[in-house]
Amino acid sequence: MEANKIKGPAKCVTLPNGDVITYAERGEQNKEIMFTGALYHHTFMPVVEELAKRFHVYAFIMRTHGVVEEINTDGSIHWANQWGKDLYDFANYLGIKKFHYLGKCHGTMPGWWLIKNHPEMLYDFCSFFLGPHTLPQNSNVWMEASQNGKMQELLKMSIRNIESGLKKKQEELKCLGPNLEDTKALMKYMGFPEILWDNDIETMEYALKTTNVPIGYLFGSEDPLFNDFYDSNMKLPFITKKCHFTILQGERHLMELDCPDRIADEAFFFISQAHKNYA
Repeated sequence: MEANKIKGPAKCVTLPNGDVITYAERGEQNKEIMFTGALYHHTFMPVVEELAKRFHVYAFIMRTHGVVEEINTDGSIHWANQWGKDLYDFANYLGIKKFHYLGKCHGTMPGWWLIKNHPEMLYDFCSFFLGPHTLPQNSNVWMEASQNGKMQELLKMSIRNIESGLKKKQEELKCLGPNLEDTKALMKYMGFPEILWDNDIETMEYALKTTNVPIGYLFGSEDPLFNDFYDSNMKLPFITKKCHFTILQGERHLMELDCPDRIADEAFFFISQAHKNYA
């Protein structure tokens, strides 16, 4: 169990295929079920706690080792497919046939896997701070800062309240420990939903235009990743069937460090509207 990747009580299950899933369970008193995934749940846990005021939330760890089934032709692991399959198997193991899904940035990838492979399992999908890319990238501010090791600069671009945000990030890194895996090899699977369609943009666009799953997009206007893919992101409401599309002025990529309750409130509003019969 990777309990160090979760702030607070953690659980784990071993699935029939041998996969070990670590997760936090919150809001057990609620009837409606929501899943949310991430590489770790520390600074994002306040969002989970807010969501748990209305939903029974399973916050699972998107693992980076262990039993794998999704293999590329070159023998490498297709982690985007694996994370989606993990969610599918985990939900079925728990006997949960349908649920809400919320993902933020890389945490959206299991949700996009379900959109492609098992949309029948989703009541709706909150795809926050990441959407499929259908147009060329506008800039590369985020990745350049990340790859050049400019972490202080990256955090300053990502948080409004720098002092408290840095403290929370430092506490998170301390809990995760010195053996935290290098995510560089995972990067192409973490932020590019189109990889689930083998980068076949036409087929992916058709899926967006015809899906019956309500999808809610949320972005911050000052998020470098939003602006790095500005054209693609602004195209989303025109190619996603009956989607909900929100840009919050002034918010940045690590919004969970500044106002976790606002992320949850945006999810609550989207979900409350998603199943009303608007024309």
